[in-house]
Amino acid sequence: MTGSEVVLGREGLPLKFSIELPVQFRDIDVMGHVNNATYLQYMETARVELARKLGQVREGFRPGFIIASARCEFKKPIRDERQITVSVWVSRIGDRSWDLDYAIHGPKRVEYAIGRTTQVAYDYKNRSAVQISRKLRRELAKHAGPLLKFRETG
Repeated sequence: MTGSEVVLGREGLPLKFSIELPVQFRDIDVMGHVNNATYLQYMETARVELARKLGQVREGFRPGFIIASARCEFKKPIRDERQITVSVWVSRIGDRSWDLDYAIHGPKRVEYAIGRTTQVAYDYKNRSAVQISRKLRRELAKHAGPLLKFRETG
């Protein structure tokens, strides 16, 4: 069972879309914590729920976008939680793509991971990237939030 909420930002506009997810036995690896690949599944679940809310998922489960990249930065292992919260918001909107940023946290706002995915507006019939529609751009803008800062790498 999942629950979701919309967190309001300045001027009462939606900022983050959040969904609560159970930590299931199958999520735990032999090291006793949630497996690293599962964090991307948590992000995917939040992304799909936000896409449904924005009217992007149509024709069954086929969305009007593809994923071009995914990044997850781990902060603290999830060990003994029964439930986590995944928040997602739009951090960038381009001509054909947009970024979603994620925060995975537990009770008392303990942060377990942050992430980012880049979605590309996609026409499955013609198998090509397309311009983001004005309607989608307006809907994405309603969920705009700050760009996450990741650790510097090499």
